[in-house]
Amino acid sequence: MKYVSIILIVLLSVFLFAQDDTMESMSIDYGAHDLLQTDKAYTKQNYVPFDYYENVIEHVQAGHILAKRGKFESAILRFNMALEYDSSYVFANNGLGNAYLKLNDFNKAEYYFKKAMHFGPTYAFPYNNLANLYIIVGKREEALPLLFTALKFDPNSSYVYYNIGNLYLADGKIGSAQSYYLKALSLNKDFCNARYNLAVSYLRQKRGGLAIPEYEKIVKICPGHKKAVLNLAAYYIRGGQVDKALVLYRQTVIINPQVEIYLAMGHAYHNEGYFQNEIEAYEIAVQLDSTHIDAKYYLALSYYEQDMPFSSRNLCLDILKQDPGNAKVLELLDKTGS
Repeated sequence: MKYVSIILIVLLSVFLFAQDDTMESMSIDYGAHDLLQTDKAYTKQNYVPFDYYENVIEHVQAGHILAKRGKFESAILRFNMALEYDSSYVFANNGLGNAYLKLNDFNKAEYYFKKAMHFGPTYAFPYNNLANLYIIVGKREEALPLLFTALKFDPNSSYVYYNIGNLYLADGKIGSAQSYYLKALSLNKDFCNARYNLAVSYLRQKRGGLAIPEYEKIVKICPGHKKAVLNLAAYYIRGGQVDKALVLYRQTVIINPQVEIYLAMGHAYHNEGYFQNEIEAYEIAVQLDSTHIDAKYYLALSYYEQDMPFSSRNLCLDILKQDPGNAKVLELLDKTGS
């Protein structure tokens, strides 16, 4: 147990970092795509004509699916196919804006969001998404008016309330931020990112007693929410409830197996003296990301502590290929001998 103090510092830093952690990102909005009924499209005037559905809406639906899968170039092709038939279709223009935003082509993203606003001036989602773009490129002063315009056209959008809350929190207007997060949650109690940022706002006010219940709600509603899990588990550990933290970690990795969760799990196992479990957790972390230096370092340290100097040394040498000047790895390598 030679590095218990180091591990505890790491665990505490996870919790403390969360207080100043970057907020969950702004939410983009695809809009409520209402024109989906096709079975009677050819018999009722109120339904979209079948050829329009085939040449426009089907392409937009496919584009949204492709974009959500991260296939943005393919999504762009489908949105453009829709616009060839109807260049004014708001959902296609908005979809192109979102796709280009994901590709960091901000000029094209802005162009298509503004085009969507032109053809759909009372739709909220292009205003929301353009505000998101302006925040990304550093035009924060232009974002808030757009969000309030979006709110005017869709006063029941939890996304817009959440995004306004994010801006206020970033500006240090914590009370205002909280009121908008609470409004977002009143519209959608399962909006985990809004709940997470509400917890962050409480922590910034040193009101941990209000933040922890929010984390506990998040891990029930969104059990794979990494930041909430890490923060809640760190709170449990600080309170001496390590077994409770370990249960939370084990439940989380079933749903969301991430390096940071396994790394924190390995730390907790170490501090409880479960050395085989500790090594297994670090090994899985390295398998998930073979470039993660901290995961490899703690695995090498565990090998050394458990009298496996050859494995420890090899892993240290591997880390030094990535980071030749890493002082703590060089120190550990020296301990392993030749």
